[in-house]
Amino acid sequence: MKKMQTIISIRKIIMSLIALIILMWAFFQNATWAKIIIIPFLVCSFAMLCENLFLLLNKKKLSNIFKYIFRISFFVYVFGFLAYMVYYSFAYKSYSFLIGVVIFLPFVIYFFKKSFFNKDNKPQG
Repeated sequence: MKKMQTIISIRKIIMSLIALIILMWAFFQNATWAKIIIIPFLVCSFAMLCENLFLLLNKKKLSNIFKYIFRISFFVYVFGFLAYMVYYSFAYKSYSFLIGVVIFLPFVIYFFKKSFFNKDNKPQG
């Protein structure tokens, strides 16, 4: 079982490294406003890379720190996107976007609670 976990961690490191390289290239090739959109994905890729690297090195505490950095950056992006959709729908009187917010907000809140406020003391996968 330990060997399988090592293989999975190496695979995740390679995937996040490839994503990080592509995102870094896209970050330096785009204008200012496009960079703002790419930053959360950069943070998530870097956090995933470090999480799996420290998991491979049996540094569980450091791995958990980067796991939470990944979760925080992901939810900041998702809540920011939903907030922008609310702003856009009121600013441009395009109220149909609010339907999307109403549909996705309960799911986002549920996953946020599950990620950070888990009543079980077992680690989240």
